[in-house]
Amino acid sequence: MLRLIENRQLVHILVLFMIVQFGGLLVASLVFSTTPPVVITSSSETVSTSQVIEYFGYIVLATLVILLVFKVYHGNLLFILLEAYVVGVSSFFVFAIVISYLLPALAANYVYLLSIVLALALIIAKNKRPRLRNVATVFASIGVGVVLGFIFSIYIAYLFMLIIAIYDYVAVFVTKHMVTLANALSTRNLAFLIGTSDVELLPPSYLKKKEMRDYAKYKSELKKSGNPILLKLLKSNKYPIVSQIQLGAGDLGIPLMVAVSAYTVFFNYFLSVMVIIGAAFGLTATMVFLRVYKKPLPAIPPLFSFVSIFLGIGILAKIGSNVAAYVFILIGAVAFLVTMMLETRKVK
Repeated sequence: MLRLIENRQLVHILVLFMIVQFGGLLVASLVFSTTPPVVITSSSETVSTSQVIEYFGYIVLATLVILLVFKVYHGNLLFILLEAYVVGVSSFFVFAIVISYLLPALAANYVYLLSIVLALALIIAKNKRPRLRNVATVFASIGVGVVLGFIFSIYIAYLFMLIIAIYDYVAVFVTKHMVTLANALSTRNLAFLIGTSDVELLPPSYLKKKEMRDYAKYKSELKKSGNPILLKLLKSNKYPIVSQIQLGAGDLGIPLMVAVSAYTVFFNYFLSVMVIIGAAFGLTATMVFLRVYKKPLPAIPPLFSFVSIFLGIGILAKIGSNVAAYVFILIGAVAFLVTMMLETRKVK
């Protein structure tokens, strides 16, 4: 059953997602406009080919360490420092690129100093006003996506996204440690997720019989919360439906990485935009699945599927019939069918 609250949240998440994608592409364009693209491409190919598995290993290791810390440490200082490091380093690159472009005559040392000041200001602002978490996550995701896009060539970036898609599925449905991590990060309001929360009042006639039975338990939980606003809403003879959706920073940064690296294929942004459009379709599919199943779902597999399809379509549109393009489309179609089959089995 469709509700306005779900549509609002879909639009909210999509807007934030597209801000990261096109904002990151804009930041990358500032580098490409001042740095010869050939230099970036040639250096990235030698590095990325030998280090793609190493980068994946870092991600898995960092995830396991953070989970372990969550289990044994219940304070806040360590997590605040971890968030400050990640947001500070990633946003530093964003600020440095923008400042270098806007102030080309400024000495490098001053660019770095000003970038550090702005990164620290972002961290302090987020901690002073927790509602700025989405803003901090957007900057961090842009920084990670742009840097990885420079490091990896398009094929290595694509391979990296495939590995992350497989890992995302395993981490959500098999080991389920990603769900545990997401809940812990959300509870502490750390800037590793973007999220949207909304409340909608529904009349009793809007709920189905099964939903009415489920609501009896939900209503008792709302009463136990002691929240005066929710208690007041309960007395209005309408049903307050509270909905919250979270999306990880990796789900934002990984498609951007592929979009930035795609520039090096034709040295224009057509293929990058096609990647972003595919990612938007993938995120929409994820949100639709989430609306239907109402359980935590991995976002990277659908993103990878549609990125593959639109990457292939983009190559066909740019240069015509091409074996690589058909391979991308085939991989994307198969990946999407497998994703739907596996996710349907797991959520039932």
